[in-house]
Amino acid sequence: MDRMVQTALSSITGLKDLKFDLANNLANANVPGFRRDLPNEGSAGFLSSLNQATARIFPLETGERFFSSETGQLENTGVETDVALLNGAYLFIQPPDGDLALSRRGDFGVDTENRLVDGVGNLVLSDGLQPIVLPPFSAMKFSDNGEVLVRQPGALPGDFTSVGFLGSVSPPAEGLTKSLDGQIRNFDGSIPDADQSGLFAQGVLEGSNVNAIEEMVFNMDMQRQFEINVKLIKQAEEIDKSGTKLMSLPT
Repeated sequence: MDRMVQTALSSITGLKDLKFDLANNLANANVPGFRRDLPNEGSAGFLSSLNQATARIFPLETGERFFSSETGQLENTGVETDVALLNGAYLFIQPPDGDLALSRRGDFGVDTENRLVDGVGNLVLSDGLQPIVLPPFSAMKFSDNGEVLVRQPGALPGDFTSVGFLGSVSPPAEGLTKSLDGQIRNFDGSIPDADQSGLFAQGVLEGSNVNAIEEMVFNMDMQRQFEINVKLIKQAEEIDKSGTKLMSLPT
């Protein structure tokens, strides 16, 4: 009986973790380039005491935190600082308070130090993993291979100057995970070497790959599972009370 209750409680604990992932996905559904978090594979195990399994059971998580690598919907914005990756490559970024990471966020801008940044202030890095510092310019272009070109004041309409290349890499999806800060890196916290495999499109922005409808359906399914586990615990309580009542009958 205790095992049945503990199993139900373990399932409820697992559902709580899934709820966290689901809430995070929905909260980032409108973030450009966001990658949907996937449920972590896991199981449950009983504690052992003196080589005998006890009634205490706990959820066991296995493996790393994975995310969906599906491409988000592409939107033609016409904004010259919006850039989308058309293949499975990633950009290199330097978060303000963290180690180098990978990203697909392409809503670019320029900070107060004339450095290229994304929509949340992460520095967008070059193929040499250095910040891209822009000179004064009146127009900007991004080539399909990631070259950053600007037209400086006084230059002719078609006269653009190259200021570097967007750093990019196409690592195997199964070799990447999300760190505790939510950034994408290798399992050991490092980042792969740049291979400049990115294919870029200017004036286009990739949305997140979160499907809000699927997430809501998943949420309803988890709610049903929660209700089933609660009913299981109540049923175990009733069975336990019935057993106690039978044991207390006079002999």
